[in-house]
Amino acid sequence: MPRVRFIDREVEVEWPTERSLLQCILELGIEISHICGGDGACGTCRIEVVEGWNNLTPQTPDELSREVATPHRLSCQARVVGDVAVRIARIE
Repeated sequence: MPRVRFIDREVEVEWPTERSLLQCILELGIEISHICGGDGACGTCRIEVVEGWNNLTPQTPDELSREVATPHRLSCQARVVGDVAVRIARIE
């Protein structure tokens, strides 16, 4: 199983392939905004990909329409396919 490391929380877990990073974040009890409930409609669940950009599924149309650019992804849209290191992005 792939490993997801949350750099800003010093947490690392194994996470099933093809499950979203938002699901992982919520199951770990990490606080993150997700106003739309994970539908990709609000853009508030941004994460910064520190390592392993290619170990996430490609950006979705929801991300592209919200101009989410490297190194950021919407955690509800990014699904794990290999090891990644991320940090929760601050929305300002």
